[in-house]
Amino acid sequence: MKRGFIRGLWGIHTQETEIMERRYKIDNDIKIVGLNKIEMPFVTYVFGTKNYDYLVKRGFECKLVDKEPLLWDHSDRKIHYYGYKLKVLVEAMKDYDEIVFLDWDCLLAKPLPQDFWEVLGRKSSIQAILRAYKKRKYGLREKDKRKRPCASFIYLRDKKIADQMYNYWLENKQMAEEQVMAKTMDDLMGGWKGVDKYWELFEPDFFVLGKNAVPFNCFSLDLLKTKNRCFTHLGRNEVIPLLVRIKRKETAKKQEIIGQVLIGRLNGLRI
Repeated sequence: MKRGFIRGLWGIHTQETEIMERRYKIDNDIKIVGLNKIEMPFVTYVFGTKNYDYLVKRGFECKLVDKEPLLWDHSDRKIHYYGYKLKVLVEAMKDYDEIVFLDWDCLLAKPLPQDFWEVLGRKSSIQAILRAYKKRKYGLREKDKRKRPCASFIYLRDKKIADQMYNYWLENKQMAEEQVMAKTMDDLMGGWKGVDKYWELFEPDFFVLGKNAVPFNCFSLDLLKTKNRCFTHLGRNEVIPLLVRIKRKETAKKQEIIGQVLIGRLNGLRI
């Protein structure tokens, strides 16, 4: 069985819209990932030859999905920018039997346990932590409309699910990838069954978002503490000061500081 970690990169550098500004943020995240000494090897699925060259030059292993950095026109925001993430899952599942997709701001803070894949294999073939929003809603559900999967850390071992999600998005391009994932998981349950059932089937170990990254956690503090947290999330307000702090340091010192920040972030996470 072939297993691996993957990331994705798409988009262009422009500040014409708030959505496209995310491409600038990812550049900063990429710098941190490149200096994280314990980061697991991963493959990045890339849209755009310039993006591909950008990553290869920095020593990342990549696979070019398409020569164009954007496959659709997002200027009117009728086509959601994160649909590319679902395409990345489809492409990765052609190469792997089992994957964990990571956003660039989701980083490994401590070494993985030896039973990492075994633990994930005990639950559903798709897993992502459940998060709750203040305003955003998932309109295809009668209850808990503000609760939906977080796409920062996605475990997947079913090619059909990847295809189904992407094909559904192609017919509903205004939907965020998290909304599509919510529909998929609800369908797998035979309809939304509540947070306890979600935990049983779809909530992965190893990752929790802190209060600074998500408005509301959906589970009790005691339950979240049972996770063996290895991955942490760095927000925009954390990444930029960190890059300023290490700017004039030697590479080894940069790596040391980043390691300290990540483990400190993990250990000091308020959940």
